[in-house]
Amino acid sequence: MYTFSSDGFFGYGEKGDFVPLSVWHILPIGVIVLCIVLAYLFREQLRDWKAERRFRFIYGFVMLLAEMSYFWRLLYVGDESGGHSLMVKLPLQVCQWGLICAVFMIMSESDTLFGINFFVTLSLTVVALFVPSVIKWTGPTYFRYYQFWLEHGMPIIAVAYMGFVHGKKPKYKHLWLTALLLGLLSVPCMIANHRIPNANFMYLGNYVEGSTTTIDPLSFFPRSQPVRYLCTAVIVIAAFHVIYFLWKGIIHILQKQRISGDLP
Repeated sequence: MYTFSSDGFFGYGEKGDFVPLSVWHILPIGVIVLCIVLAYLFREQLRDWKAERRFRFIYGFVMLLAEMSYFWRLLYVGDESGGHSLMVKLPLQVCQWGLICAVFMIMSESDTLFGINFFVTLSLTVVALFVPSVIKWTGPTYFRYYQFWLEHGMPIIAVAYMGFVHGKKPKYKHLWLTALLLGLLSVPCMIANHRIPNANFMYLGNYVEGSTTTIDPLSFFPRSQPVRYLCTAVIVIAAFHVIYFLWKGIIHILQKQRISGDLP
């Protein structure tokens, strides 16, 4: 019988199977950056493309498949108890909600959904790309490796696409709206963390040394859950402000260079 630890494409490898900063780490990040650059360079052609709307719907559908395939895989190989059951992998993580939000954003062209995705993807999701500790058991010989990069990379590209091609812009009110929504999302996550063994939704559960469900960047946080929550909230809001004002500065520079003719 195929199990979660089976040595197959849909199985789970051993700790260290994925090597940080290796070619298999840098390559997908490079692909994401390339897609963003291409979206900027060909923004006018994409905007006038007759099949542009159809392309956005197909892109959104592929994102949804990438997310659903994670749970289909768990139905196939997940264990019934422990750290890899469906109960501890419910869609309550920020990146999962960001992807779902991105699906509706790219299909509906919503300004509000763009603003929410802007802050979620360019902060929390980007961190996951550079510190992909959740796949340190699965390298390029496993399905989870590719699902991870699609799940985290496609929403980032979608935000860039809607910004460059459709001229979407985040607003300061979107910053606080996103923070409020994350705060509301954290409530059922903390309840689930308390009631479901081994659960660590939004990484706000009890920290366990060597836990497979704890992301490395949060391992240095205080062990007290209320303190961890407050620390996380402060850091996230601060990161949102950095991203917002950095974006404002970059846009200002691009506009000046475009006026001077240095950029296409």
